[in-house]
Amino acid sequence: MADEKTENNNIETQISEIDRRFAKHVSLAQSSIEKGNPAYAAGLCDNILQKYPACAEVRKLLHIANKRIAGKPNPLANALGVFGGLVYSAKAKSLAAKGELSKALSDGEEILKGNPYNVGVLNGMAKVCEGANYWSTAALCYADISEFQPKNIKNMLALGRALVKAEKPDDAMRVGEAVLRADPANGEAQNLMREASVVKTMLKDKWENEGSFKDLINNAAETAQREAENRLANDENSLEQMIEREREKIKKDPENVNLYKDICQHLRALKRYAEALEFIKLARQQPLGKADTSLEKLEQDMFLADLDMRVNAAKAAAEANPSDAAAAKNYEDLRQTAHSFRLENAKKMVERYPNDYNYRFILGNLYLDDNLLDEAIAQFQLSQRNPKVRGQSLLGLGRAFVRGKKYDLAVDQLETAKRETITMNEHKKEIIYELARAYELMGSPDKAFIEYKEIYSSDIGYRDVAAKINAYYENKNK
Repeated sequence: MADEKTENNNIETQISEIDRRFAKHVSLAQSSIEKGNPAYAAGLCDNILQKYPACAEVRKLLHIANKRIAGKPNPLANALGVFGGLVYSAKAKSLAAKGELSKALSDGEEILKGNPYNVGVLNGMAKVCEGANYWSTAALCYADISEFQPKNIKNMLALGRALVKAEKPDDAMRVGEAVLRADPANGEAQNLMREASVVKTMLKDKWENEGSFKDLINNAAETAQREAENRLANDENSLEQMIEREREKIKKDPENVNLYKDICQHLRALKRYAEALEFIKLARQQPLGKADTSLEKLEQDMFLADLDMRVNAAKAAAEANPSDAAAAKNYEDLRQTAHSFRLENAKKMVERYPNDYNYRFILGNLYLDDNLLDEAIAQFQLSQRNPKVRGQSLLGLGRAFVRGKKYDLAVDQLETAKRETITMNEHKKEIIYELARAYELMGSPDKAFIEYKEIYSSDIGYRDVAAKINAYYENKNK
């Protein structure tokens, strides 16, 4: 009966709400994982989820236990699991439509026991959870996908939206910030930041001024009002009002660093980066702000976002007036300023954190932009030690060797990158394209053709691959 009640109400179960006997099993599962017995923990979690399938916290423990049992992700297993993931997703959708969400989730967990990084299954589970308003469970599945596919922006945005719906705005903001670091102009990430800012303020105000928020969201009228307010997330007036409230709070509590961070997020959502920078500088002057390293990173992000916005505006002005030499010079000066700042900042971070290979990857790309090939190669050779950027580092090495006309070395790196990238995604197409170019430049058109053909077979519209394939056949038939 617990199953039916949970599913019909569409409300996820908290640990505090489950039977005391099962709550003890949760603690036992946690300690079993810590003591190196994940199989026992997984069994306990399975039993709890049979009765409380909507308990995201227990499901998270189960996923941790399964990952400990399985070890590191297996790219081959994930490649083979793609079809199974598609089959599961279709079946789960059908089960959920019949009201059998518990079975849909348990079937998914059965598959995940063998491969906890099966992206297709995790995505299918997340989708059916969204349909049932199990937002914390959906967020858990998207977060698991991001572990295996950290550069999957579409998944990151889905994770952020689920966290907003689960009323975890701080976590959603962190996801939004990660996307904006990779793509400062991403409109969906900017909207996500706005939504998270609104929800955070609403939650704070309701807790402070109106008592128990759980009592409110159980009231249908209040829930409808809250959803209407959420729809105003993109309304600039709402954010302006929140900014003014934060200003007043800062006047009353100037040493509270969190207030400065909150107002910066609102200003960021409005793309008012210069104003946000002023508040960050004030925050860093406060007693707790002087030792807060996150403020330094936030300041860098805001400075770059402001600079990128000005670069984009200058570029648009130069393109709109191609004969305007002053506009062209302004764009080039700003572009170079942004690049120089990134380069100096990357050097500083590598010096400060020499074993953080992600910073070395960033520095390698910046060196490559400047055609400093030996310097770029040195950084990529180190950054490939980080599994998250290994494929991109090998690609960077290949490009650096091609530019240096060391085509055989480029082929070695790119073939390794191709072999280690199982799925034919945009990243793999990029690798294969560069590999084909290397073969072309070293005078091996037949080998280049084989590589181009592999892309052509899956994506005829990729770059100029179709033209290259057609040209090869034309030359061959002469």
